[in-house]
Amino acid sequence: MPVCNAQIRIAGRDERNRILAVYAALGYRREVNPLDHVWLAESASEAIGIVRVAAEQGTLVLRGMRIAEHAQRQGLGTRMLGAVAEWLGERECYCVPYPHLVGFYGRIGFAVLEPASAPVFLAGRLMNYRRSGEDVILMRRPAYWAGARPSVSSI
Repeated sequence: MPVCNAQIRIAGRDERNRILAVYAALGYRREVNPLDHVWLAESASEAIGIVRVAAEQGTLVLRGMRIAEHAQRQGLGTRMLGAVAEWLGERECYCVPYPHLVGFYGRIGFAVLEPASAPVFLAGRLMNYRRSGEDVILMRRPAYWAGARPSVSSI
């Protein structure tokens, strides 16, 4: 099945082992909370993409987007981001991406945020990542009022 026909769905709570296996296969080594909302992209029953939204200290954080190497640069990540945006609706969300992904996350309203303006735990996470050698930034997607949210169909 071509990547363009991949199905994107929210994983069930009973799929924890599969979620962990997909993340491991795609090189993601961070802890995954069983309460996170996780989206899987599947093609011919193979998981080729994954992303999650974690509720941390009363804040939504987009984390762990990974696309299988053979499925990259074919629009799958954009489709997955659109699914997350639909789910978020008008809620605020943060992410800690690599700088070259500013435009990608900007498609659904994320903008670069100074650490001093972020929740303390996220500013701390950013600093820990940077201390360990990761070149990352902090981004925030503000809570939107009706009609002001970017159109996902334009992604």
